[in-house]
Amino acid sequence: MKTYVLIYEGFVQFEVVLANYFMKTVGDIITVGLTDQPVTSQEGFITIPHITLNEVNVDNVDLLIIPGGDPKSFENNKSLSNLLQNLHAKKVKIGGICSGTLALANSGLLKGLKYTTPLPITEFSVFDPNNYLDQNIVVSGNIITAKANGYVDFGLEIGKMMSIYKDDADYEETIQFFKYFKG
Repeated sequence: MKTYVLIYEGFVQFEVVLANYFMKTVGDIITVGLTDQPVTSQEGFITIPHITLNEVNVDNVDLLIIPGGDPKSFENNKSLSNLLQNLHAKKVKIGGICSGTLALANSGLLKGLKYTTPLPITEFSVFDPNNYLDQNIVVSGNIITAKANGYVDFGLEIGKMMSIYKDDADYEETIQFFKYFKG
């Protein structure tokens, strides 16, 4: 299984670390840059992308994760919008957390779908207020959206969407350990 993770200048790494940790247990993590240049996460980690947006083969993507960060970094990026639309057309699972949800909305992927975001939806015309749910995470079709503080639930739900847990007991054990810190 291949999980692709968008990285860009100022992306918020902590929001996707747990999801990546879970997905690494069943396959590869591939970082995707807007360019081939290293980027610095909001936490100060310098990351060199494995590939760029233009190098992504949609047939190889099982999951794409878009972390939050400064949306100005990816706003109006036609290559990102095209990639998202192509993945969505193929029903590939896509997760957006925090301002990563804006990339989904800008690409038209949230039209007609329930979603959540921590962003002020009245400031962005691409968000339909009628479909907004004030929840930590929302799964709608092949799309999962999350607020930043829902990063644990985001990781758990991505694992569930991607069928990485052996059974219900494995899923429950993962919840107990990572959400409630019970060994």
